[in-house]
Amino acid sequence: MRILTYKRTHTGDPDNRGVFGINDCMGTVRNRVFDAVVGIGSKTPWPDATGIAGKITWVGVGPFRMHSSMHRGDLVAFEKFVLLDAQGPSFEQLAPNLSRRFYEGGARSILSSYSPTEKEELQSLIAAVLERGITRTNFAPDFDKLEHRRQRCRKFFCNPCDS
Repeated sequence: MRILTYKRTHTGDPDNRGVFGINDCMGTVRNRVFDAVVGIGSKTPWPDATGIAGKITWVGVGPFRMHSSMHRGDLVAFEKFVLLDAQGPSFEQLAPNLSRRFYEGGARSILSSYSPTEKEELQSLIAAVLERGITRTNFAPDFDKLEHRRQRCRKFFCNPCDS
């Protein structure tokens, strides 16, 4: 399971429909291969987004991509999506080891170099957010080539959510 975690400095991308890249945030990082994304608020966000500092701001699981010639990377929607922004829980409380890496170590985004402890924290965090957040469900287009990856995500994160 490949999970992209990145620091956000502003709100508005993804939008409330769950489209990541709508304002071209994170550029070509969106083109990396991942099964889930966790957006966390930077400790120093833009002045109009101070409410997201140190919070889990959004979670998306089961990506499907839409090529856009007007953006630096693909637009990405998610089968399961929760937008929390300033209402999100504390990242430091739910993932203390990983938060140190971001806030003290200066990481901007991480995709594959998690320690086993960090990966466990992240998987628990995603499950908790999907369970208690208002989840928006999107459906992949028929031409989607990544359905098998979403099936794995669904088994890992989404089955408990559907009950």
